[in-house]
Amino acid sequence: MKNFFRFNFTKDTAVAFAAGAAMLALSLLMLPFAGDSLADKIISFVLRDFLMIFGLGVVFVSLYAERNKDGVKAIGFTGKKTALSLLLDIVFAAALLAMFLSGEKPQGILDVKNLYAAAYILVAGIFEMTFIYGYLRASFEKAFGIIPAILLTAAFYSFHHAGFQPEFLHLFFVGLMYSAVYYITQNLLIVFPFFWAVGALWDVIVSSEAGNEIKNIESFAIALAILALSAIWIFVVRRKRDVV
Repeated sequence: MKNFFRFNFTKDTAVAFAAGAAMLALSLLMLPFAGDSLADKIISFVLRDFLMIFGLGVVFVSLYAERNKDGVKAIGFTGKKTALSLLLDIVFAAALLAMFLSGEKPQGILDVKNLYAAAYILVAGIFEMTFIYGYLRASFEKAFGIIPAILLTAAFYSFHHAGFQPEFLHLFFVGLMYSAVYYITQNLLIVFPFFWAVGALWDVIVSSEAGNEIKNIESFAIALAILALSAIWIFVVRRKRDVV
């Protein structure tokens, strides 16, 4: 029972809440810059893409993993039941896609604009997995147990969309689903990349108006830029570690 509920609030827990609050603040700061002007686009890029996705999802989490003796295992890529996790990831993804297609069959899903959006969503997914479902969930579990961790992670996941996709109740249940599924094998490979990708791509490209804002070549270019920055950062961190 202690795995489900506990109370062990530490300095690390406070840091996790502060990091989560920083994520929410960055999202809320996007609200005044939702226009189509060049200045709005630049500020949105800085807030969401550079500071949130790259800053928190790559820089912050990689530094955390480097300082943690468990490395990436500390954020949920535990290596436990890897084959089973990947198999279930594919099965859940197929089941979710079948459910979506049973109710709605969108036209032109492979249109190049949708592919631009898909590239951006998949890159943003790295942030969601590493920072929200990885770092925050693990931090909350250590402090409060599994059940509060699932609820808190879902809440942070939902509200981090405030600045660009404010569908809070729907996204809260999405967050509950992914957080809970993780605990079947305790390996994030059960969620990412396939299960998460089907839900995220359909939710944003097909079901949400928020997807219209990223169906352009600029979003594709941003996705490539974030990937390049991430690769450079990881290379620098690893080289520094090897030198030391």
